Amino acid sequence: MQQGLYYNTYLTPDCRGSGLMQAFTKHLVPRLGIPQDSRLPERVRVTLLSRSTKHRRIVNENELVNALKTVGYFDVSVVDYKFREFPFLEQIKTSHNSDIFMGIHGAGLTHMIFLPDWAGVFEMFNTEDPRCYYDLARLRGIEYITWEKGDKIWKEAEGYSPTSGNPSPKFTNYTLDVEELMRLVTGLGDRVRERKMERHAHSLGLFTTS
Repeated sequence: MQQGLYYNTYLTPDCRGSGLMQAFTKHLVPRLGIPQDSRLPERVRVTLLSRSTKHRRIVNENELVNALKTVGYFDVSVVDYKFREFPFLEQIKTSHNSDIFMGIHGAGLTHMIFLPDWAGVFEMFNTEDPRCYYDLARLRGIEYITWEKGDKIWKEAEGYSPTSGNPSPKFTNYTLDVEELMRLVTGLGDRVRERKMERHAHSLGLFTTS
């Protein structure tokens, strides 16, 4: 970081795993008394961040969730981080005990800073703002993926900014291709599970250095 920490912080090229971000997470989470559930390291806990807002909702969310639940090593949860209904400490606990955290572009994705080190984040659609959460994932030092194929995602309607009146992808809802989503998430899941099981083996002293 060259100019401090703020929204869309400008990063030095190739900056990854900021010491400041690591220190913040490792300082805060234990002091809040939030444990990491280390049971069943072969399972991948998938948390999908749902939205009950007017815009950037996933039209076929139920269909996507049902598809994700067919993956044998996934444990899938759907959450909506509404502050009045989901206390903040519970939000952090849920995020910290997620191996894959996924959702459409929105402030809730900042919860990636509480993910475990082996985790991955899937920004299901970046609404043509490609750097924001990609850079935050780089700061946190975790794997990041986003939607790749524009012909596999469909707008519910053209969206328009309420301030400028100009077309904006942030102000509509989306339908995502199930097969393409599964390709992306299972690939990420395989990599996350490998990292998670390796970390678990290290914690048990099963790997030694010569």
